[in-house]
Amino acid sequence: MARRSVFDMRFQDIYAALIQKAERKGRTIEEVKEVTAWLTGYSTEQIDAAMNSDITYGEFFSDTPAYNQRAALITGKICGIQIETIEDPLMKKIRQLDKLVDELAKGKPMESIFKMKWKCPKCGREFSKQNQGHYCMKPQNIEEYIAVQDAQVQPRLKEVRDILAEALPEAEERISWSMPTFWKGRNIIHFAAAKKHIGLYPGDGAIEAFKKELTGFDVSKGTIRLPYDQELPADLIAGIARWCYEEYRK
Repeated sequence: MARRSVFDMRFQDIYAALIQKAERKGRTIEEVKEVTAWLTGYSTEQIDAAMNSDITYGEFFSDTPAYNQRAALITGKICGIQIETIEDPLMKKIRQLDKLVDELAKGKPMESIFKMKWKCPKCGREFSKQNQGHYCMKPQNIEEYIAVQDAQVQPRLKEVRDILAEALPEAEERISWSMPTFWKGRNIIHFAAAKKHIGLYPGDGAIEAFKKELTGFDVSKGTIRLPYDQELPADLIAGIARWCYEEYRK
């Protein structure tokens, strides 16, 4: 089929084929409309209207009201074509919808489709932003570790690092177990970024020693979780770090 004929065919004819593809694999027409609405900005009512009109496939994609910026994260092959290499903007939109319906047909959950991530082709790490800046290699020091985290998290990580550095002037900074670590003969204390908090890892002994002070905090075996949206307990962190230094360097 020539490329231009795809643009000139009626929307209802091609869209019916996409729906049939999904339905053969147990998915529903409502799910196909949902991913179409997510991608194009059309409402389901507008999609229904297009299905009952003579609008062409090209016109449908040319007039999208609010094309999703996250469409740039739709990658991979469809119909033997690498989506990222398609130069024609209109054809790329068409293939992006093809890919979403293909993911549906393969059984991918809706929530996973809507939370697509960009995968770095060099290191394989995944990010929520297209071409997210990062170190492809494993961070070699705490500066590199912080630099590869989300921008809104970096100031809080720097704050934790500063608290620990002031409390442990004799300790050496390094990466251990893939986490920022303060070390003196052995690992003293770790910290790391998580989705909703910074994890502080002083070990079981510290959790028990500071059990009273940690009342109200989210703690589990060897771990203290410090939410991003709450003020850091600087004095408590420093006190725990000094306790760890005195205990673990022995």
